[in-house]
Amino acid sequence: MEMEVKKKSTFARRLAVLAAAAAVLLAVNLAVPRKKVPPSVGVRTLKDLAELATVEYSVTKIVSYKDVAWYGDRKILFEAAATVKAGVDLNELTDQDIKLENDSAVTVTLPAPKILLFNMKPENIREIFNESGILRSDFSNQEKDGLLSQGEKDIRAKVGRMDILQRAARNARILLESWLKKMGFQAVHVVFRGKGGRP
Repeated sequence: MEMEVKKKSTFARRLAVLAAAAAVLLAVNLAVPRKKVPPSVGVRTLKDLAELATVEYSVTKIVSYKDVAWYGDRKILFEAAATVKAGVDLNELTDQDIKLENDSAVTVTLPAPKILLFNMKPENIREIFNESGILRSDFSNQEKDGLLSQGEKDIRAKVGRMDILQRAARNARILLESWLKKMGFQAVHVVFRGKGGRP
């Protein structure tokens, strides 16, 4: 009986010591402020993203040609589709393009957005119509290539009139601001270089 009382007493003392130690550790932990590690970003981190394509378009063009002569006509019609991607080339970043203003703010100057990919694959070119008069020769491969080359120029001109670069800039800004805020920055400013260099 006496042994049980001693065991209970020893256990109670140990429990009290453990509780006191835990209370001291908790008080110290609450009293001593934790050092917050400031967020950091470098050129190497952003360059690892390489070419950041933020917009993709599929542009279709109907290419038609009619060759009229007194001895017969020739007509041909193609449908050509091109994939166009635009964005920013982060490989062009320099150390001066990233400015850490304090522990929570960063300004990133990005290169001007540009067309990163223009791809008109042969499998995306379809000959819809091809007709030659009895006295006329068929269209040669060289003639067809010339027509498709003109079609590609027309698609490139059409892309130039679209707002693809503005959309690419807007999407790149949204993407980088979101990513940098997740890294811990509270204030993120993304700007673009002007034609002559820095904004």
